[in-house]
Amino acid sequence: GKAAEAELKVLQNSSTSGDIFQDSDLLRHNLVVFRGGENALQVLPPLVDIIQEARLNLVIYHLKNDEVNEAFKLVKDMEPVVPKEYIIKAVVHAVIGQGEENKEHLGIAQKLFQLVGGSATECDTIPGRQCMASCFFLLKQFDDVLVYLKSIKSYFLNDDDFNWNFGIASASAGEYKTAEEALIQVQKYREDYTYLSWLSRC
Repeated sequence: GKAAEAELKVLQNSSTSGDIFQDSDLLRHNLVVFRGGENALQVLPPLVDIIQEARLNLVIYHLKNDEVNEAFKLVKDMEPVVPKEYIIKAVVHAVIGQGEENKEHLGIAQKLFQLVGGSATECDTIPGRQCMASCFFLLKQFDDVLVYLKSIKSYFLNDDDFNWNFGIASASAGEYKTAEEALIQVQKYREDYTYLSWLSRC
């Protein structure tokens, strides 16, 4: 993000036509992304029907800020076309489904994850494998979850969210030593009761 923003500043400094950020919807959108969502609520809403990525990035912003209902409003009528749209819509349904214990939302999420992970173009990609792991996670088929997570583990060695999910799936499949090894690596959930509960099971 910082390197890309620095490149944009070079463009701004060499521009003779004024403020390139105010003149370009795409550059303003990208600046929000490069800055980790800063000014998202000011910049992205007017762009959701202009720049395809703006809607998706606004959904991500809302999810990161626990504004699930706002995220849902943006995806409920969205007809996904590309994998990332299916994935983001699936994530929103999964968050709502788990938070409200709503089987309908969980079912929609599972089907969307399966559509991406089972597609010929995505099945051997990291996002495709993550989708299949998520699909099986929602179905509570943890041995299958582990097949997919183990196939991409080397790409996420220091990723807390990956290690959290890998640890829970491993413990749920009865692989307690593997679960403990994964959970011990997690930093950001160490104070959570749920983290301590899963770790004590191992």
